[in-house]
Amino acid sequence: MAIYKEYQWEHFQLLIWKLDEADELSIKPEELSEPDQKKWQKIKNPQRRLEFLGARAALAELLGANPKLSYSKSGAPQLDSHQGVSLTHNREYAAAMISKNYRVGLDLEAYRPQMTQLKSRYLSDQELNSLGKDEESLQQLSSYWCAKESLIKLLDAPELDLRKQIRISPFHLGKSAIGKAVVKKQGEQLIFPLYFKLEKDFCLCFSFH
Repeated sequence: MAIYKEYQWEHFQLLIWKLDEADELSIKPEELSEPDQKKWQKIKNPQRRLEFLGARAALAELLGANPKLSYSKSGAPQLDSHQGVSLTHNREYAAAMISKNYRVGLDLEAYRPQMTQLKSRYLSDQELNSLGKDEESLQQLSSYWCAKESLIKLLDAPELDLRKQIRISPFHLGKSAIGKAVVKKQGEQLIFPLYFKLEKDFCLCFSFH
């Protein structure tokens, strides 16, 4: 396990781990907070356990200490020392993001062929129609998925309907990209910024408010 990339902005810190089962983990299960230890014990799959610890190791690196996470009723991570914290992991990578002043939502997604088959489950007809044939790639589809998942985390609202309540405006893909989203929630339309990082093996998106 090693740091893959680290980003520092005025109000945000983001760190991505590259996971390797052969590496020594920098955080042990017994060093986790009590809520995290309960979560850990429920995970039986070895790869999922590695990803779980990897996300917390990334967070520990950002904090300079083992994280003492607690959780909201719907399962969103919380830190007493920060307004915002978000964790994500997928296959070979895990990541953490923190902010003293803003709530944050972060998601990372490996490029999977299944995204092509699943697209109608999480993209609205308008979003599907906005994708040109050349753009309808795994990178594009994965970016839309990441964006919607990051907003669910940001709002701590797992009940949101991905197709009906979250709309991603078209954006141009590159190594980095900026977009926006509209979320329909409790009769309101909320607008959020989206920030994308596209790598060879995965895409990442975060938002804040």
